[in-house]
Amino acid sequence: MNAKKRLQEEKDRLQEEKDRLQEAEKIKIQKEKDRAFKERRASVNEMLKETYYTGHATTAKRVIERHLIREFGLKPREATYHGGNIIESLHMSGILSEAPEDVARGTLLKINLRQLQSHKP
Repeated sequence: MNAKKRLQEEKDRLQEEKDRLQEAEKIKIQKEKDRAFKERRASVNEMLKETYYTGHATTAKRVIERHLIREFGLKPREATYHGGNIIESLHMSGILSEAPEDVARGTLLKINLRQLQSHKP
């Protein structure tokens, strides 16, 4: 009886240790993802600052995806995923907005250079 109890306690302890290690690994992976996202977004911000002028409208999705492929060596599918996240982030911060002349498709985005210039990463 005592041996069973000790065996169960040992199993519980090992499971807790395994859970703790998995949680630590998840945190480490999330930190790496956050770091990579910040790095990519900063790179896209720099590219937009260098490329576009006041009031410029662009199909930013394609431009950003191609930039991610060139600069970070992402595959097209990865660039589409990460580019979408970056565009959403830029849209939330007011740097990108939908161009009023393209309400039908919604693919044309207007770049707010004033917001872009004043944005701190």
